[in-house]
Amino acid sequence: MATERRNSRQRTLILEAVQQSHSHPNAEEVYRAVQQQIPGISLGTVYRNLNLLEEMGAVRRIHSGIGGDRFDAVTKMHPHLICNKCGRVYDLEYPTGQEAEQLCKIFAKSGAQIHEVQIQACGICQNCLNELREE
Repeated sequence: MATERRNSRQRTLILEAVQQSHSHPNAEEVYRAVQQQIPGISLGTVYRNLNLLEEMGAVRRIHSGIGGDRFDAVTKMHPHLICNKCGRVYDLEYPTGQEAEQLCKIFAKSGAQIHEVQIQACGICQNCLNELREE
C-alpha cells in the first residue's frame, strides 16, 4: 500500500515536471527536476512513469531524433519545430480552417485507421540563427 502512494506521488511529480517545463524535456531533464524533491528516485522509475503517463494520455511523446524523446504536457495535436543545432523543441501554431481541413483529407486518403498525427518541422530555431549571425 505504501508503495502505491509513493508511486502515485512520484508520478504526480514527474507529470508536474513536464507541465512546468516549457522546453519539452527529455527523461533525463525530468529526472533532474524530480530528483530535487525525491533524491532517491531512479532514472528507470522516471522512464517507467513517463511511459505510463503517455499510455494514460497525460503527456505526449515527441520523437525528436536528437537527444532522446521529449515529452509535452499539451496533449492535443499541434506541430513542433525541432532545432537541428540545439535540439530544442518549440510549439508551432496549429493550422486552422481550410489548412486543417486539407491535412485531415490527406490522412483520410490513406485508407488507414489513423490513431495519432505528429507534425514536425526540422530546421534551425531563431535563437540559433541569431547566434550564427553574431559569429
